[in-house]
Amino acid sequence: MGFKPKILDRYIAREVMAPFVVAIVGFVLIMLIDLIFTFTDLIINKGVPASAVLKLLVFKLPAILVLTFPVSTLFGTMMALGRLSGDNEIVALRTSGVSLLRVALPLLVLSLTISFCSYLTNEFLVPASNAVSEDIIRQMILKKPTVEIRENVFFKDKGNRYFYVRQVDPKTATMTDIMIYELTGEDLPRVTIAKRATFNNFSWDLEDGVIHNFGKDGHLEYEASFDKMQIIVTEDFLGYLGYSDDKTTQDMSSHELIKLISMLRKGGVNTRSLLVDLYMKYSIPLTCFVFALIGIPLALPSIRAGRAFGVVTCIAIVFTFYVFASISRSFGYGGIVIPAVAAFTPQATFLLLGSFLFFREALTR
Repeated sequence: MGFKPKILDRYIAREVMAPFVVAIVGFVLIMLIDLIFTFTDLIINKGVPASAVLKLLVFKLPAILVLTFPVSTLFGTMMALGRLSGDNEIVALRTSGVSLLRVALPLLVLSLTISFCSYLTNEFLVPASNAVSEDIIRQMILKKPTVEIRENVFFKDKGNRYFYVRQVDPKTATMTDIMIYELTGEDLPRVTIAKRATFNNFSWDLEDGVIHNFGKDGHLEYEASFDKMQIIVTEDFLGYLGYSDDKTTQDMSSHELIKLISMLRKGGVNTRSLLVDLYMKYSIPLTCFVFALIGIPLALPSIRAGRAFGVVTCIAIVFTFYVFASISRSFGYGGIVIPAVAAFTPQATFLLLGSFLFFREALTR
C-alpha cells in the first residue's frame, strides 16, 4: 500500500485537535474559577442581575482564550504524538520511509494556523469584547465606583483632553510623569507635560511642567514652563475608575497602539514600554508555533520514559518560557535591551532550541 500524504495529514490533525480542544476547555474553566467566585458574590450580595453577569462572563472569554492557545497547542502536540508513539504508529511510519519532518508537517502547519487565529483574536475580538464587558461593568455593576487612577493607562475626559499617567501612589494621592494632550480647535494640539501632580476630587495640581504649542508645520511654536498649575476634570471623568473607557495596551489593537505611540512621541513622552507591548502583540501568537516545534522532539523520548515524564516536561516548558518572557519584558521596560529584542527573544530562543532538538531527533533514526 502506497504512502498517501493527505490521509496522513488529516489523521495527525485529528489526533492533535481532540486534546487541543480538551486543553482549551480545561484551562478556560480553571481561569474562570476566580471570576465565577467574584460574579457569584455580585449576584447574591450586590443584587446584580444574573443575566448581566453571564453576559459579562461571555465577553471575558476572548481574552482568556488567547492565553490558553499556546499551552493547549503544546498539550495537544505532546498528547497526539504520545498516543501515536504508544501504539508504535510513529515507528511504523519511520520504518516505512516517512521522515520525522513529514510526520511533523501537519502539526507545524496546524500550529501556524492557531498562531494566526490567536493574532486575529487578540487584534480584533479582544479589544471589542473588553469594551463591551467594561460597558456592562459601568452600567450595571459599578453603581458607586471608588476613586482609582490606574498606571500606564491612556484615557479621555468628556471634552477633548487625553491623559497619560506613568505612576500613581494612591496613599499619597500623587502621580509622576503626566502628559495631557489637548485638542484646542487649532491645527495641532497643545501638549502639557508635568513631572509630578497631586489629585483631590476633581482637580489635579501639576508641578514642574512645560506647555507646548505647535504651529501648522508641526514645529514647536510656543513653550512655557511652570512650577505649579491646576487643572479641573469633569465630574463624570471616568479616568478615575478601575473600569472605564480607559484602554490598557492589552485592550488596544496594534493600529491603535501605533497611533498612540506616535502621538506620545510628539509630546516628548518616553514610549519604550509601549513599544515592547506593541511588538509582543506580534510575538505572543508565535508562541503556539514555537511550543509545537519544541514539543515534537520532547514528546518522543518522554513516551519512552513514561507518560508522567511527558506531563512534567510540558509543565516545565511552559513555566520556563513564561518566566523567561517576563524577565525579557522587564528588561525591555527598563531599557536594558531594545523593545523588539525584549519582545521576540523568548520565542527566538525556544525556536532555536526546538529546531536543534527536532533535527537531532530526526537524524538519530
